[in-house]
Amino acid sequence: MNAPGQIPSQADMLQRVAGIAPLLSKTAPDSEQQRTLCADAVSALHREGLFRLWTPREVGGYDLDLDTHVMVMLAVAHADMSACWTMMIGNTVTGVMASCLSDTGLGEVFVGADMPIAAGSLKPDGRAAPVAGGYRVSGKWGFGSGIHHAGWISAHCICAPDAEDPFPLTLAIPVSEVHIHDDWHVAGLCGSGSSTYEVRDVFVPHSRAFERTPRRGSPRTGNPGPRIPLEHASVSLGGARRALDEAAATARSKRRLLETRSVGEKQAVQLELGKLDAEWQSLLAGVRDGARRLDADYDSPDIAVALRAVCALATERSAVIGERCLRIAGAGAVHTSHVLQRTFRDLTVSAQHYMISDGAYETLGKLRLSGEDGGTRFKP
Repeated sequence: MNAPGQIPSQADMLQRVAGIAPLLSKTAPDSEQQRTLCADAVSALHREGLFRLWTPREVGGYDLDLDTHVMVMLAVAHADMSACWTMMIGNTVTGVMASCLSDTGLGEVFVGADMPIAAGSLKPDGRAAPVAGGYRVSGKWGFGSGIHHAGWISAHCICAPDAEDPFPLTLAIPVSEVHIHDDWHVAGLCGSGSSTYEVRDVFVPHSRAFERTPRRGSPRTGNPGPRIPLEHASVSLGGARRALDEAAATARSKRRLLETRSVGEKQAVQLELGKLDAEWQSLLAGVRDGARRLDADYDSPDIAVALRAVCALATERSAVIGERCLRIAGAGAVHTSHVLQRTFRDLTVSAQHYMISDGAYETLGKLRLSGEDGGTRFKP
């Protein structure tokens, strides 16, 4: 098990990301082609401690503040959105496992000096039948992001589903006992390797079964629900920043047919890029403000409601920014190998997640109309 160590600052973490960003960007096309993150990219993320972000400090994690989460994820996504998505899921699942496992189970999963990587879905699509010493588990889950590089899965199940009082239970299972389906053929975030995975009548001892009640760490590590929208928004904002940077670089040098001046010398393009950049900065400011508010009162449902809506808007608008940047870049960007083409597709798929929906706005609207906002209105 990892011993508690020195907790890095935001500046330290961003410096680590800057050191591996060129590698992540370079390997992104290969990750997309092979439909899972390149091994070199995974090793770099692991080496720089980027799978320790949301793990309790008692077991060697960092459990960093939420504003640092946002900025670190944004920086990784700027290099490769699929790498950031893989990192996001790995951190969340590993953090919950480290927070909620019994001491015995923790000793079985968190072995040695390296932080394990776990993958998994929060959907209770498995069945756990009690037997002597543990459970027999079967189930099939979709969207197992990062599972090709994980050592463990978190299998969310309904225990004793045929009994009068079934209850949710999560079980830690080695990936060696899991069947991974080769079905991740998608339009974007291809490098995340979010394949369907299946468990077929696998025995899991009591020590590796847990309910979602944290035993260690902070609320951020054991209860990821309130912060999950932040993660999605951060991935998308990082991709949108990359799109803006690439569009600006293309506009400075590109000349359209029969024209003598560059695309970037046109007033219409300057106006468009300026408005998109200003919008991006506004979205980021809102997300960071929400992150700080949530950190100050993590258990506030009203703050969580407001933050989810802010993050949904940031994710949706990031996809629009990506589309506009693709158009600014012109015909050369339509090739699937072009970074803007990949980023546009990644942004589009990211915005399809169930956390990003009109329901977020509807819930916030109901809260505002109720007049019981719990102090979530803007305060200078």
